[in-house]
Amino acid sequence: MKRMFLASIILLLALGGATALYAQTIVRGPYLQSPGATSIIIRWRTDVATDSRVSYGTNISSKTQTADDFIVTTEHRIKLTGLAPRTKYYYSVGSISLALRGDSLLHFTTAPEPGSSAPVRLWAIGDFGHGNEAERLVRDSYLALAAAERPADLQLWLGDNAYQDGTDAEYQAKVFDSIYSFHHVFMNLPFAPSPGNHDWASICNWMDPCNTDPYLQTGPYLDIIDPPTEGELGGVPSHLKLFYSFDYGNIHFISLNSELGSLTPAYNWVGVFDNDTAFTSPMISWLKNDIASTDRKWIIAFWHQCPYSGQDNFTEQSSFQFFTFTTRRHFNPILERFGVDLVLTGHDHNYQRSYLINGLYDFKAAFTPDMIINGTSGNDLAGEAYIKYTDGPLADKGTVYVVEGNSSGSNGYSPIEHPVIYWGQACDTCYGSLVVDIEGDRLDARYLTAYGEVLDRFTILKQSSTGIAGAQPFGYADIYPNPAAGGQTSIRFSLMKKSNVRIDVLDLSGKSLRIFVNEIREPGNYRDVLNLKGAGISNGAYLIRLDCAGVVKVMKVMMGE
Repeated sequence: MKRMFLASIILLLALGGATALYAQTIVRGPYLQSPGATSIIIRWRTDVATDSRVSYGTNISSKTQTADDFIVTTEHRIKLTGLAPRTKYYYSVGSISLALRGDSLLHFTTAPEPGSSAPVRLWAIGDFGHGNEAERLVRDSYLALAAAERPADLQLWLGDNAYQDGTDAEYQAKVFDSIYSFHHVFMNLPFAPSPGNHDWASICNWMDPCNTDPYLQTGPYLDIIDPPTEGELGGVPSHLKLFYSFDYGNIHFISLNSELGSLTPAYNWVGVFDNDTAFTSPMISWLKNDIASTDRKWIIAFWHQCPYSGQDNFTEQSSFQFFTFTTRRHFNPILERFGVDLVLTGHDHNYQRSYLINGLYDFKAAFTPDMIINGTSGNDLAGEAYIKYTDGPLADKGTVYVVEGNSSGSNGYSPIEHPVIYWGQACDTCYGSLVVDIEGDRLDARYLTAYGEVLDRFTILKQSSTGIAGAQPFGYADIYPNPAAGGQTSIRFSLMKKSNVRIDVLDLSGKSLRIFVNEIREPGNYRDVLNLKGAGISNGAYLIRLDCAGVVKVMKVMMGE
């Protein structure tokens, strides 16, 4: 009897204690999800099923607090709550009986208190999941910047996160890999994801086309992510991982899903082949409710399929790139109506950045110059930051759109030409990512190449149009087109207070040749057509002078046929 009893004890130990004896390897992670001011989710995968424990604290050598889950699994998920805002914590992960990892790489910093104007840094990457040398270069370029300045608080995924089909094995090799990807980055930098068409190939391939109810869609991408879906971090609950929103400090983030298209009307949540501006769906209805509900100072939306691209007419090809047109038709009007500041997308394998714009929801043939709210560079170093006014005739008007789709793949060179795109880069070795800093009333963004160069930067400033000491009477001014096509161009400017406006053309010596405008105007957004040829001005270089209440801006223009 004693021998049988001993055998039973050994068997029980083998069954119940196997996790402690044999589960010694973490095969994915740990990685961080849903970062809040007082909570965060930590996930990891083990080779053998165990229960779960996270130990944590503000001192790396004294992680005295614990959170446990007694369910035995290889997919571990622990949510920490009751944390202090804007505080750095160290953590370890493992089973209740055995810590598997808890070194100096395992740490996180909680978000600022809701509504706080504390500085926030974002790192956005798109089409990054090739698991190649380019992906490593982009990662290491960011890490060098982080070491020289400070690391990001949040990483944004802009879709096509794992090529070719978004399988679990591809995510493991090309996203969670330690050589080319983000294995060690994810241990201390939480990411907020959106999916691309390649991720969706393992969920519901849109090329078929997709004919599955979105409420029932499952797959590796959705299994991996753990976003806030119930409004627990701000925003209106979506109840779905397909799309969601959250607040981080004074920023409201909206992650949309550009892949939810179908020829079955009930499942066509993005509206492919439906050009009716009254189109709606569960996602569109949620978006309207969510964006109308936020009171955060900054709003950033991100998804995969870019609404504007100037390389090879990419977003004009409605026969194939109809998802890009769909986002332009159905997402952009809602976002712009509620003053979204920045839209981040991928899909086209290059970098492109728009002016501050509003109103182009069709193909580029429908473009009119007044859709550009500010047609300068946006570069604050050149004194041309985009001003986004909080009141007055231009209140909350204008959005910058960025294509960041070259974080591991790139298109060959061809010109980037689109009326709303200010600048872009495309070539066989043009890889990069976007770093965005937000603090108070200021947003600064930098395009960081894989080789550590900053090739584009822009700034958006939030300010009132009244009561600013020393403020210019105009918010921006530019000339378009330049050179003057057919001898005709336009000067566009925002007048922020009632002023006498004088516009004239000068030769290069400063002699006034023709006065086009000299009158008192009310605040507003203006576009004055200047017919240089009709004024008897010959071909060559000239100066256009804008004088508003004695504040002068002079811009050079080329006159040609």
